[in-house]
Amino acid sequence: MRKFWRVFEFLEDIVSGGLLSVGVTMIFYGVIMRYVFNDARSWVDEISQYMIIWGTLIGTSVALRNDHHIKVDMLFNVLSKRVQYYVTLFAHTVGITFSLFLGYYGYKLVSFTHNTGQVSTDVGIPLYMVYSILPLTGALLTFRFVIKLYEASRNTGGAGKVAERM
Repeated sequence: MRKFWRVFEFLEDIVSGGLLSVGVTMIFYGVIMRYVFNDARSWVDEISQYMIIWGTLIGTSVALRNDHHIKVDMLFNVLSKRVQYYVTLFAHTVGITFSLFLGYYGYKLVSFTHNTGQVSTDVGIPLYMVYSILPLTGALLTFRFVIKLYEASRNTGGAGKVAERM
């Protein structure tokens, strides 16, 4: 089981970083084509935007896994260990709620665009494929927040350990 999680995390890193890298490379290609060869490619802008957005949204799960999300340490560190523990539980619960909201309404958006047959402007990609990143991100973030909440709640007596990991 441990090997599965390592492979999953590796794929998550590769997909997120790969999409961002390909998106930035496509932007560079578009700039070269537009300003050097005077041959603008509209599809480059659209596809690169989708790639960067997808890479960033998948990267939010990677950032949560590695505790790289923004937090206000100055305020958090002033609190007692016990209050830090409860703030941590509250933050992870709010994160789960937001992630479920994102997944649910993302799914509704995907269903709506699939049923109406909407396509993107320049390339004609079905928008349900583009928007499918929203329920995927919701699922990934829910999964990560549930793990964080479980780890934090296991340390009911050791509120200091929770605060150290944050």
